[in-house]
Amino acid sequence: MHLVGPIERVLRLLACFNVQHDGVSLTDLAQQVNLAPSTTSRLLKVLERYGYVRRGTDRLYRLGPQIVQLGLVALREMSLYETAQPHLRLLAEATGESVQLGVLTGKDVLYIDHVASQQLVQVTPWAGRTVPLDGTAIGAAIQGRVCSAGYIATRDTIDPDVSSAAAPVFDQSGTIVGAINVIGPTYRISDEQLTQIGLLVAEHARQISKKLGAMQV
Repeated sequence: MHLVGPIERVLRLLACFNVQHDGVSLTDLAQQVNLAPSTTSRLLKVLERYGYVRRGTDRLYRLGPQIVQLGLVALREMSLYETAQPHLRLLAEATGESVQLGVLTGKDVLYIDHVASQQLVQVTPWAGRTVPLDGTAIGAAIQGRVCSAGYIATRDTIDPDVSSAAAPVFDQSGTIVGAINVIGPTYRISDEQLTQIGLLVAEHARQISKKLGAMQV
């Protein structure tokens, strides 16, 4: 079953809504996407059913609450990504190891950014990869399971011979919106070094949180 056509039609419909319009009529929408009014109406009913558009008492269509929610998520993650980037680079420089930024997605953590170690032996870049919440430092951090110093350190968990220290990042509401970690080969990171790395990670996580509006971290 080919879905590209219908998906393109839906995306073209959604693209018709912008800040210059306070509601768009069925006729205008059909003309803009070059579809029959009947076809446009069917697509709008599906979008309305799932909350992506809404039809007012004036019979005009506007974007619905589901779009607003998606937009807020995108803005939050974009802000997190942009705010965290310089801190990831500073951590990589300070520790000599790879640094990553992850967000919660279902029952996993999705890595959305990565700064690789400059050392010859390094952990493979994980941006775009997911790891489970359980058994990972970043998974524990994103669930708030950290020590009194604000970080958690692990050795040889889902990846043998790999050590990591992670800390959560909070937004202005006090909600954990992501986590950062430093990760590297266990043979290269002593217990004392791992503690120092953990403290560094926690400090940078606090700085990122403050920039995102967190009051108490």
